[in-house]
Amino acid sequence: MSILGNMFFMFVVTGYKRTSNSTLRYKVRDVNHGRKTAGKKGYITASRKYVVPVYYASVPKSKKITVIAKKGINTYKSANLTGKAKHYKKGVRLTVKKLVKHNLTTRYQLSNGKYVTANKKLIIAGNY
Repeated sequence: MSILGNMFFMFVVTGYKRTSNSTLRYKVRDVNHGRKTAGKKGYITASRKYVVPVYYASVPKSKKITVIAKKGINTYKSANLTGKAKHYKKGVRLTVKKLVKHNLTTRYQLSNGKYVTANKKLIIAGNY
């Protein structure tokens, strides 16, 4: 994911390449649904100053996450996010048991055994 000001642009990294002066660039596909650029391919900088992962890669030290999505999030019975279990509104704090990898993404398994996304646009680590 790339952050520019308050705007978030999401890409899937499909490869990488170095420029003539050895600067690393990511080859990406745009996954911003509903935009003119959706599905287009190109290169972006690989600098951590501008590009950060969309999904959390570890369990927060506090083992707590807070829902920040305007419409809330759902919990599911399985890590592939099928079998909807419950809906949580924005601001609800949840306790995380562990991080589970699923394809190119990560999920959090909650203390009740249900699963939620680890997408930074929908949840935030800690109590807020």
